Amino acid sequence: MPDVDAFLDALRDEVTDLARTHLQEMQEAALEDGEAFLNQTQDDLKRWGRLLEQGELSREEFESLVRGQKDVAEMEALKQAGLAAIRAEQFRDALIDRIVGTASRILL
Repeated sequence: MPDVDAFLDALRDEVTDLARTHLQEMQEAALEDGEAFLNQTQDDLKRWGRLLEQGELSREEFESLVRGQKDVAEMEALKQAGLAAIRAEQFRDALIDRIVGTASRILL
């Protein structure tokens, strides 16, 4: 049975892949922001991941909770590196999509 720690490890790999493929020119800033978001939301992601894995949350409920964390993802390093706000938001949205997809793949 998959576990929440494997889920969090996979998310860190997803952040690296997302930064490399979507923001090559600002990969370090993207990695910094992605890791900051995961660190800030780690406790919630663990709790929600366990509930999802146990069937106490649906995929839709999990997704709603994760999307509710968008404001936590400030993408400060990307903004400081000069990335336009719209591209920082696109990265944040792609990161949230990856979190939901990874949870579905590993925990369900």
